[in-house]
Amino acid sequence: MLRPGDPPMPNPLTLTRMWRILKEVDLDAIRREAMTPLHVHVIGETDADADKVAILLAAGRADPARFLTAMDAALADDAAAARAHAVVDGPELVIVVARGGGLSEPLERVRRTWLERRVALLTLDLESGEQPGRARSSPNGARVALGSLDDAAMRHVAAAVFPLVRPERRAALARQFPGLRPGFFNEVIGETAKANAGYAFSTGLAEIVPLLNVPLNISDLVVLTKNQLMMSYRIALAAGKDGRPREVIGEILGVIGGGLLFRQAARRLIGLVPVIGIVPKVAVAYGGTWAIGRAVALWATEGRKVSRERLKRLSDEGLARGREIAKTMKRSGD
Repeated sequence: MLRPGDPPMPNPLTLTRMWRILKEVDLDAIRREAMTPLHVHVIGETDADADKVAILLAAGRADPARFLTAMDAALADDAAAARAHAVVDGPELVIVVARGGGLSEPLERVRRTWLERRVALLTLDLESGEQPGRARSSPNGARVALGSLDDAAMRHVAAAVFPLVRPERRAALARQFPGLRPGFFNEVIGETAKANAGYAFSTGLAEIVPLLNVPLNISDLVVLTKNQLMMSYRIALAAGKDGRPREVIGEILGVIGGGLLFRQAARRLIGLVPVIGIVPKVAVAYGGTWAIGRAVALWATEGRKVSRERLKRLSDEGLARGREIAKTMKRSGD
């Protein structure tokens, strides 16, 4: 392990090496999935409700009609009846907008039809008297209570809708519907940060053997950075970035300094006492990933590089979150 005065370890994650790490990942397949249209139907008791949800989803896009259809329950009921007698291409997601805690007969028939076809279905319960944001899940479907239809409500919609959609299609959903992008960023950053924390925790336990300490820390950097770059690429695609994978990854590396943000934090890991060092190691794995995800999301949505001061604030916040995650994981493992 390194001690004060020892020469620094060689950096195993140069830009060239990071690209080689990613070469084993089919980035073109990720790009194709993100850019393949995903059709959504929004069905309300009235046209007004359906149109309002569609407007919030599109968030100013000029061409949402290519993959977004909004209609009232009566029209949707007629369309559902026609589909019952023919096999036709349909939406990958249906959003039903109900009011007052119940559904009209036409809307209930529509909902049942799409559930029977195993299409992902989200029901928005407006003015139901329940706490806004309260969600319930069932096979192929979910319901979420909303107090009103506004930008703030989209946080609850996003939290409920992404678990319904296949993981490989979530970036496409966010790419097409800007109103859902913040929710996608939250999900992919949270999932990747937790996965990296879990990996760091498992390898931390393996480091009971002192001679394996340094090799496993270097291996950690390779695995964790690979996950971070894949997360960052999905964020960029979901935010509407174009270009070939190598071009986009190059821009991302410019934002995070070729992994500098994480490597600076990860230097604290080298030389940690085995097992005793699990909590700070997991905290850095989670916090570094969270901070990188937030930095990339800001760049992808605001179109400019994140300042050093902002990066430091993100790093500090990520590390604080990581400490709590690490403590929880250690208590569960004790």
